Amino acid sequence: PPDSPLEQVSYMRLDASIECGTDEHGSVTELAFGLIALWPAGSLILFTSLLVACYKPLRAKRPNALTRATAFLHKEYKNKCYWWEAVELARKLVLTGFVLLIPEKNAFLRLVVATLVCSCYAVAIAVVRPYKRVED
Repeated sequence: PPDSPLEQVSYMRLDASIECGTDEHGSVTELAFGLIALWPAGSLILFTSLLVACYKPLRAKRPNALTRATAFLHKEYKNKCYWWEAVELARKLVLTGFVLLIPEKNAFLRLVVATLVCSCYAVAIAVVRPYKRVED
């Protein structure tokens, strides 16, 4: 009727068949948030798993197809520190993702946590010395 107020309806941008605020929209949103959370943790788990699988060939200095395919994960590091890329990825995830989970009103706490992570990482690099080249 002409006297009734207009009702605003929103739809998803990429799939205009899904109306926002419906059960279907809620399930798509939950799936999206789940995959967003899975990506960083999954990449860390995947890289770590690949490095664990490379342990024996790297220690024996007998490269195989897997160690050659995953060289981008370990070639910059000494053989005894083949796993350092997983530590590096964890550091990056903490600094770029998990620190942002601290509410913005606690900005100083974010800075403190990030500074502590960077300081601990710097000490670990100085103690472990994982890189093959001194310049790194």
